[in-house]
Amino acid sequence: MVHHFGWTPLDLVGAAFSLPLVSLGIAALIVAGAKTFSRGRGGSPVEATGIAAARYASEQRVAGVVAVAVLVLFAAQDLTLGYVVNLSGTITWWRFAMPLVWTGLGIVVVWAVVLVHGTTRPESPVLSGTRRTWLGFGPRAGLVGAGMALAALVVTTFTAGSASTPDGEGHYVWLVIPVPNEAQIDPIRIVFYGWAYGVPVLLGAAALVLATWAALRGNAVRPYLRPDTVSAEGAARRTLASSIVRLATAGTLLALAGAWRLIGDAGSVGSLTILGVNDDQPYEVAWRHAEFALAARWGAPVLEIAAFVLLLLVALRLLRARRVTPGGDGAVPAPVAAEVVR
Repeated sequence: MVHHFGWTPLDLVGAAFSLPLVSLGIAALIVAGAKTFSRGRGGSPVEATGIAAARYASEQRVAGVVAVAVLVLFAAQDLTLGYVVNLSGTITWWRFAMPLVWTGLGIVVVWAVVLVHGTTRPESPVLSGTRRTWLGFGPRAGLVGAGMALAALVVTTFTAGSASTPDGEGHYVWLVIPVPNEAQIDPIRIVFYGWAYGVPVLLGAAALVLATWAALRGNAVRPYLRPDTVSAEGAARRTLASSIVRLATAGTLLALAGAWRLIGDAGSVGSLTILGVNDDQPYEVAWRHAEFALAARWGAPVLEIAAFVLLLLVALRLLRARRVTPGGDGAVPAPVAAEVVR
């Protein structure tokens, strides 16, 4: 029994983009080009100075280290599973769940640093009219994007899980594709993104959401140092919140891209040949949702590139954090008003 795949130039391009490291290279080129373009237009950000900026620099460094760690771990996993270790026939659910776990643990580390800095006693009482919640400093567009990525992951997991079937040991890892009008021929069984993969991903996603919420809230509710640093500290907290959201979004996108790659394999099955049967002519087979699977196959590299761009942008803040120097903040004292913390 032989499965046939019709290779075309478009398929060759798809094969190149099936390598996550290719997506990483493209993401690096995009970030480098964007930075060069912004510098050419004078769009480089003004580096923060002052005691408030120095206070938050270590948190930015930790976020940058987390981004680099996720990139290294993802590349190491891809190289190991692709070229070193042969795990064919094994349910490698961690391939999809680990990006969520890595980013979640990294965000917990950032949260721990925030908690340590949050115990610093203010130099003088600060009252601000800003309502400080976990949404208080979060980037609106970034949070919407993170929510959309999470929703896509959940919908993909439930939809694919519902279409999957169990193997002989009861693990939902197969997609069964029957041969039309040929009841005597066993259907094709393809490794699929079923519940055996989806359940760990959902658990990892839930843990990542909890870690992100805790880190954003911890970043928001800690007291300010002085009345004249409120403005500078608010800017630093918004930058850190942006890094946290980017990390969470990147982890979600990497998990979603892995799921889409596995689903896309189902859409590539086009025919079946049984030697000695039907004059060795192939039987045409097709999954009824093959169009969606093929779309997922092409969408996976796009998701990976977006995830890598987000991680590289956070990693680049390592360089900015190192350039922060203590000095006068020069911020305008915040108006005194009742402060609400949630």
